[in-house]
Amino acid sequence: MQWKRQVPVLGMKFESPKQLKNMLCNYDVANEYQLCFKKNDSKRLLVVCCKGACPFMLWATWMRQEVSFQIKSLKIEHNCARNYKLGSIVTYSWIGEHYTKEILHRQKLTIRQLRLEVIRKFGIHVSLSQCRRAKAHAMNLIEGTIIEHYAKLWFYGEEIRRNNPGSTVKMDVQCMPDGLTYFSKFYVCFANVKSGWLEGCRKVLGVDGCFLKGVCNGELLCAVGRDANNHIFPVAWAIVCVENKENWMWFLELLRDDLELGMGTGFTLMSDQHKGLMETVKDVLPCVEHRQCARHIVANFKKRFAGAIFENLFWKACNATTPQSFSEFMQKIERLSPEAHKYLMEKEPKTWSRAFYEVGGHVLQWRMVFLRALIQ
Repeated sequence: MQWKRQVPVLGMKFESPKQLKNMLCNYDVANEYQLCFKKNDSKRLLVVCCKGACPFMLWATWMRQEVSFQIKSLKIEHNCARNYKLGSIVTYSWIGEHYTKEILHRQKLTIRQLRLEVIRKFGIHVSLSQCRRAKAHAMNLIEGTIIEHYAKLWFYGEEIRRNNPGSTVKMDVQCMPDGLTYFSKFYVCFANVKSGWLEGCRKVLGVDGCFLKGVCNGELLCAVGRDANNHIFPVAWAIVCVENKENWMWFLELLRDDLELGMGTGFTLMSDQHKGLMETVKDVLPCVEHRQCARHIVANFKKRFAGAIFENLFWKACNATTPQSFSEFMQKIERLSPEAHKYLMEKEPKTWSRAFYEVGGHVLQWRMVFLRALIQ
């Protein structure tokens, strides 16, 4: 029942005194009464109006024949005025339970913003300390819910295999000495996507990772291709705790087996300059044509060498079709700044300039947008 419609009724049964008090808090806020718990323990509950002249009274105890907490006596009449300072009956746990979903979707919700939201929605005045504890309580509730969801990943993987025969789903966990099991890695490659890349896409793959921001931190690793229309074609994805050489090794080995890449002969792999990834590619796919993302290079290049002329010359060198034209543009950069020339030459031009490409014929500009779209 909606919280505004909850009203105590004589004979109503509850699982525990806590459930009854939560309902009374909803009733209190909805009608702007100020109730007080005169007797409040694990066996009984006496609730009266804080203003002595008001006849409201509720008495509840445990039932003898069954395990339930029941309202035994009730006088529902009120003759007191409305009150907007509800005192101790509005607890931080009550606020946290009402704002659990909102806090989950708005991780940057501040304590002051939460206080204003409570005033706007419920019309009651609460302190900043109450809101601080309420947010912590909501985060604990969210964490418990997420633990339950992570425990269902095994069932999720089995459903993928059952509904998509031929799909690859791998899950890795860490078993601790205390007997607890923690999530480590999760990999998915759907059968139809796998066959679609093998039969109708270019022999080019882009791999990258991005941060997962929220209650559960981690990294999303993704491999994408380009279809016949030059559109992005997601191939496989994985959730890992951190982006390092070990996790990239695990991801690329599974990707190699799914896409039948072998040693990488005849394929092109595009990535950023992550050290762990670059070393892993040499071990897992030693014969692949490994290229670097030009946009990652130019983004770091602009941070050190400001000026539109540097960026323009970089793109001209990047799109140069012959080693001679590449050298001409690099000489122009060297005349402007020898340090900028040295910086670009250290990035191995054979991995980002079109003039040195063996497979394909154009510079692929991979962006992080496709990773964010995949998360959404």
